[in-house]
Amino acid sequence: MKEIVTPPGTNPALPFSAGIKVGNLLFTSGYAGLDASGNVPGPDIESQARQCFASLEQVLTEAGSDWSKVVKVTCFLTHPERDLQGWNKVFTEFFPTNPPARSTVGCRLLNPAWLIEVELIAVTD
Repeated sequence: MKEIVTPPGTNPALPFSAGIKVGNLLFTSGYAGLDASGNVPGPDIESQARQCFASLEQVLTEAGSDWSKVVKVTCFLTHPERDLQGWNKVFTEFFPTNPPARSTVGCRLLNPAWLIEVELIAVTD
């Protein structure tokens, strides 16, 4: 059975779920580096990556999980050659030891101001 995970403040008009729990696993949607008002916090990869993680933390918390239970991270970067080092810096802030499995993919995102999108798979309680 699947359970939709919706943190407080999630826009109900969005055509997707913030997260889905199946058994003891949580699958999140991809989050671009946008704040609650839909604004990009800055033009650099580090500020946008931190905002992705802030949004994802709300989904983790709502689902009864946390960073220590993340088992897979998928990241989409629009400029991997330029931004991979900054992404790695922020990633290691959240996962300083025992990091989860990870994929990083170069791609084009829907808005040219978006530099990054991140999705997670985590274990829940």
